[in-house]
Amino acid sequence: MKKTLRIVSIALVIIIVGVMLVSCSKMLMGTYSSSGSVLGLAGAKVSYTFSGSKVTITVTTEILGSTSTSEYKGTYEITKATDGTENITLKFEGDGSSYSGTYSFDDGKDDTGAFIKIGGSTYYKK
Repeated sequence: MKKTLRIVSIALVIIIVGVMLVSCSKMLMGTYSSSGSVLGLAGAKVSYTFSGSKVTITVTTEILGSTSTSEYKGTYEITKATDGTENITLKFEGDGSSYSGTYSFDDGKDDTGAFIKIGGSTYYKK
């Protein structure tokens, strides 16, 4: 009986620690996007769609009326540095691997709405 109680106690501690670690990670939900153009001849729109620990980047480019869209699926994690700043680590496979890496991260709300900043670029929530 004591052995069973000890095993159950250890299992509960492991579960509680696991839940605490998961709950400490910041999670994003929804789609954030940004767009720009050059003299109306070329433009690009980048959207990040977050769901749980997954992220999808959709890149749409338009050059002289011709549109192309690419989509990359991966995962992300937001961590806090010892100095209080936050970083986002993106992990993609295959063609999207160029988007993989760790970038500075910030989020908030301004007159335009809710936003995130990844590596200095600002994306607003749809």
